[in-house]
This record gives sequence, C-alpha cells and structure tokens, in this order.
Amino acid sequence: MGKESEKRERLPVSVSSAVFIEDGQGRLLLLQQAAERKGHRWGPPAGGMEPHEDPMMTARRETREEVDIEVKLTDLVGIYSVDRDNNATGIGFVFRGKVVSGQITPRQDEIMNFRFFSPTEIEDLITSDMLYTPEYNLDGIRDWIEGKSYPLEVIKHLGS
Repeated sequence: MGKESEKRERLPVSVSSAVFIEDGQGRLLLLQQAAERKGHRWGPPAGGMEPHEDPMMTARRETREEVDIEVKLTDLVGIYSVDRDNNATGIGFVFRGKVVSGQITPRQDEIMNFRFFSPTEIEDLITSDMLYTPEYNLDGIRDWIEGKSYPLEVIKHLGS
C-alpha cells in the first residue's frame, strides 16, 4: 500500500468573524468582555462560525447577538490565520460594517461595556494588554488604521 491509500489526518480548524464598526468620527467600536477568564479585555463584535454559515453570516449574527444591532458589511479588512499549537489552526475574517438598525445594547452575560476608540486610544489598549484575542485583532486593527480594504466578492460561499 502506497501513501495514496493512507488516510490523511485532517487539521482541526476554527473559523471566526469580526466586524469593525466606525462612528462618525472614525473611531472603532470595541466591546469589553464580561468573562473574568477573558480578562475584561476589549475587542470588536466577533465569534465563531456555526454549521452551515459563511463568514459574512457569522459576522452579522455575532454582532446581533452581542450588541443587538443589524449591520451591513461593506468590505473585508483581511483574513488572518493563526497557529493553535500543534493540533489546530484558526482563521479569522475581519469585516467593516455599518449599523442599519437598532441601538447598541450589550448582551449582559457576555459584554460588560462598549465604546468607540480612536486609533491612539486603541494603541493604549494594546500597550496595556487589554486587547482581546490579539492574534487576530492586533493585525486587523493595524490594517484598519492603514485603510486596507478588499471587496466582499473575494469570499464565495459554495453551498448546496
């Protein structure tokens, strides 16, 4: 039996999406995590993909669940991969979005606070180690500050 007949082990992959929402002054919406195990750190609305979702569906759902607003995704800031030790990989999609309905209302059990941060204030969060999941958010925020943008059409959902 050759290598072709050996069953290949699949790499576990976690996929998440985040939405960067700006206010009229160009500041970024960040949410403070309620869980003590998450260190009460700050990050954008974000979360893991569920079965039968595409990354854009995940981004809209997580934003709705965390802060009770509907967003329209306008473009893609970037796609980021991260090594999760020897047995897994994480992939994060970061979108820009605009609020289309609702008032920001944090989910009590998940989010303890929210506010809009300027790039300088975000740098202070980074310096004080208060940025949640920095492996995605740090590069995503830097790309957002630089104005990186890709059309949503680069993501194709091939469903049944």
